[in-house]
Amino acid sequence: MATEASPAGATPNPVGKNVVGQNEHYERICLEPSPLQAKEIEEAKDLLDLALCSIPEEEDCDSKEEFMKETTEAIERGKKLLPKEFPFTSHIDEDESLLDKQIFKEYSGDIYWNECGRDFIIDPNQPKENFKPENMAKLVYRSLKPFKIHEEGDKPLTVKGMCEKVAELKFQTGGCN
Repeated sequence: MATEASPAGATPNPVGKNVVGQNEHYERICLEPSPLQAKEIEEAKDLLDLALCSIPEEEDCDSKEEFMKETTEAIERGKKLLPKEFPFTSHIDEDESLLDKQIFKEYSGDIYWNECGRDFIIDPNQPKENFKPENMAKLVYRSLKPFKIHEEGDKPLTVKGMCEKVAELKFQTGGCN
């Protein structure tokens, strides 16, 4: 799962056109965040990871059974607390209040969401030599346009709010969840 934000003051860095459909192009723009924005992005990633990907450490458990029990409990918390339509399996931390935490402390602009399977699609219509290990940098990728899940000026987005917005998209993972 990926979230993209377009912080004000970030420097656009165009990386070219990416095919969306037969005759459509989606221009992907990478932003160079300021040091403060980079810190906030890292903090947001850490929060999302802690809140949604709290898989117990196997070595912290006394047995494989305890590890499996804790993992199952984390998954069940996700099923109970997140929308049924949320397309990913989540391992929710025991501290359920993490779901109510604001993702960004300072940033209040639009927030976009994409999934890696939509964001990095290898274009099959390219020279076969591009697929050789020594030519991987020449591979041509397509991207599907990210979905806007949060409007600038709306109340701050929480972890649970982000999951609800993603659920509203009715995104199908294709079995990889």
